[in-house]
Amino acid sequence: MTLTVNIGKGIELPIDTDAFGLPTDMSPALAHVVYIGFRNILMDSHASITKESNPDDLTEAATAMAQKKLDALMRGEVRVQSTRTSDPFTVELNRLSMAELVKKLRKAGKKAGDYEKAALRAAADKLVTDEMRALARKNIETVIPVDESVSLSDLGL
Repeated sequence: MTLTVNIGKGIELPIDTDAFGLPTDMSPALAHVVYIGFRNILMDSHASITKESNPDDLTEAATAMAQKKLDALMRGEVRVQSTRTSDPFTVELNRLSMAELVKKLRKAGKKAGDYEKAALRAAADKLVTDEMRALARKNIETVIPVDESVSLSDLGL
């Protein structure tokens, strides 16, 4: 079964639901859920394509981006939410090592924004020393008292 999904910006993409292992005799409710799911995923995939980012051919660029996402889905690739650590020591150690890396980059006349986050994180991890670990531990053990006299309403909340 082919499902034609309107994903905005005048773009409609045909989706072979059989390729995803979906039943051919879907109830109207299930067909609607599948349609909305595909539509939302594909709309999100091309949302960053704007006239400002691609003034030449908005529709062509957005279609290419949506098709790329659909192709990835067909290969079984799905986005996995990254997880952030809530371990205070690791968070502080990451903060310190990244700050050190940014200092080194600036000293060399470079910008962190010119590199991918994964590359920066890997480089920052190489800068971790025993002294940095000790400082991170000290920093998280230092408790700064909260001013209890300030209420949420004082903060506009």
